Amino acid sequence: MAVPATLSLHPKQMAVFKSQARFRVVVAGRRWGKSALSRVLMITRAKVSRRKIWYVAPTYKMAKQIMWTDLLEAIPKRWIRKVNETSLTVILVNGTRIELKGADKGDSLRGVGVDFLVLDEFQDIDPETWTKVLRPTLADRRGDAIFIGTPKAYNYLYELYK
Repeated sequence: MAVPATLSLHPKQMAVFKSQARFRVVVAGRRWGKSALSRVLMITRAKVSRRKIWYVAPTYKMAKQIMWTDLLEAIPKRWIRKVNETSLTVILVNGTRIELKGADKGDSLRGVGVDFLVLDEFQDIDPETWTKVLRPTLADRRGDAIFIGTPKAYNYLYELYK
């Protein structure tokens, strides 16, 4: 899997990008480029037709602030069929959907199959949102996920990292 030509990664990001692990965990300080890495991963996976890709932040507002504008700028315009600003959804011409979500309303995330999942600022997301709500969304499609966050004591992100 190659990085899109318009996007670049530093060596540590590239190591994560190239990993074949189904679940990846990145714990890094601010300005390391965790969100940039996840954006590249989402766009790379979006090349495959009819995929469902979710970016989940602790709140819907955070998802919009962290990812929405940069994501829209990074996706080649010729790939985009429709953008829904209200639901933070991009539908591509190949049928792939990229959606931004907030983990603060966990029950609203149930019942959908997802191919790729980004959990950003995971240290601030209730672990049960992952174990009881989001993990099952990956099961039937054998989807993969990346957990990204900033060190914040010994929490569930730390446990996943170990």
